Amino acid sequence: MDKIIVSGQCSKIGKTKFIEETINNLCGEIFAFKVAVSKDKEDMIISVEEDIKNNEEKDTGRYLKAGANKAVYLKSNLNNLAKGIDKIEEDLDENYDYKIYEGNNIIDFINPTLVFFLKNNNQEKKYSAEKAARKADIIIDYSNDKRDIIFNKESIICYKAHLLADVLGVSVGKIGKLLNDADIKIKGCQLGLF
Repeated sequence: MDKIIVSGQCSKIGKTKFIEETINNLCGEIFAFKVAVSKDKEDMIISVEEDIKNNEEKDTGRYLKAGANKAVYLKSNLNNLAKGIDKIEEDLDENYDYKIYEGNNIIDFINPTLVFFLKNNNQEKKYSAEKAARKADIIIDYSNDKRDIIFNKESIICYKAHLLADVLGVSVGKIGKLLNDADIKIKGCQLGLF
């Protein structure tokens, strides 16, 4: 199962829209997970959503409308975040091909396959953004009113390059060209060529 984290510089940067597009591009069973951290929140809110009708305007409803099989919303303070994530993961009895997580702080509790960080230099940064940006494999930069893909590592394993193509809905050849243009090395070639 692939675990994909979509993090971002600030609220309203387009994380949910990016996840909707990702869900549309992927084939298989998809679980989508929205995490909100609140300093003031003493208790946890966990909401499991499988019905689009009652949740169309919420991020979880948008995930379901895009094609996710199940969506969960977790709101907690930072101290209880791990407990909330564990509770949700324990209650999942279904097998998924993909788990897609939205949020910055979840990066400390999940061992992801691929991490995206959305940024726009024209907007302010959240406190949690710096750490998420450092841990990201791919940075999607919206600063110049377009979507620039920046590789945040010196190399990428072949499997992640294929997954990146699937997430973005582009050909593996296009990802290969982007990697070559950015002088990023491909490791662990699935065909044994590199």
